Amino acid sequence: MADEKKEEPKESTEIDYENLKQYTVKELRDIAKEKGITIPSGSRKADIITEIQKGVGVIEVPEDLVHKEIKVEFWRTRLHDEEIGVHQQMKYQAKTRRFSKNFDIEGKVSIDGEEEFIIAFNKEEWEEGEEKEEPTPLTIRIFTIMEETMDLGKGGNFKGGIELSIAHSLVQSYEVKRPAPVFFMQLPRTYNLARVVQGWRFLGTRWTWPLLPEKKEDKFQMILAKGIIGPGRNYKIYIGDKQVARIDGQFVQKEYEIEIYDKDYAEDTDFVTQLILFACACNFMHNVEDIIKKLYKQMDKTGTSEYKIPKKEMDLFKNPRMMRR
Repeated sequence: MADEKKEEPKESTEIDYENLKQYTVKELRDIAKEKGITIPSGSRKADIITEIQKGVGVIEVPEDLVHKEIKVEFWRTRLHDEEIGVHQQMKYQAKTRRFSKNFDIEGKVSIDGEEEFIIAFNKEEWEEGEEKEEPTPLTIRIFTIMEETMDLGKGGNFKGGIELSIAHSLVQSYEVKRPAPVFFMQLPRTYNLARVVQGWRFLGTRWTWPLLPEKKEDKFQMILAKGIIGPGRNYKIYIGDKQVARIDGQFVQKEYEIEIYDKDYAEDTDFVTQLILFACACNFMHNVEDIIKKLYKQMDKTGTSEYKIPKKEMDLFKNPRMMRR
């Protein structure tokens, strides 16, 4: 009938705007479309949530809204090793020389709920050094996840690495008069190495590393990770006086959750990768600190160490200007 009432659209109150994380990306885009809110293509889930919350005006958007959520997860059992298999690891070796023959895949990284990277490191060499109580190099790298096909397929690209330098750790330890590990980060498409240093702090721990300029207009910045006193490896991440992120570590579960509160840094690929790599290193930090503590104790009074520096570490002391000649 002409005067029959049409079915009214669902009221906005039926949507739980305070808990938008429960919706899928597609559902969130549908909600935004219904409300006339423009969402740029390629936007991640956290950014879509922000735009919807701003657009409807139902709730006040908090300043520390999480713009990116990352989960770094190391596997606790050998079941995953069996599932991956030798063939899959050989595919990574065939794809890039960055995946060394002595590497094992031991974890994964998820960004906003989507699995993005695998974590690999020199597992057998590292565990053998632990058993013999000998100082051993540690190299951790992340790669994009490969398709599970018989051929190479997509993925398997190197996305970044972090490496322990025992020699540089001893230099830093002698400077701050306490065991202080030093790592080096390397990102793809650059020859630069970011030196990750543990400094001195009266309570808790303090780590710093540079965020190097990518473009001409970029500025040189320092990232500060302040350890939170308590169980686990928990850090507040600062640039200047502003907290831009947080790392919550669950050592027993071998999981590290990262939250980024600043939208610009959430979109900075280098910054995001550096936080992931630092979280990866946190998984080994207890054993790393034991190694450096033992070596530093031997040289504290004499200034001399019995540690035999491998060529790989000696290269980090080389003059780059001389190497170009």
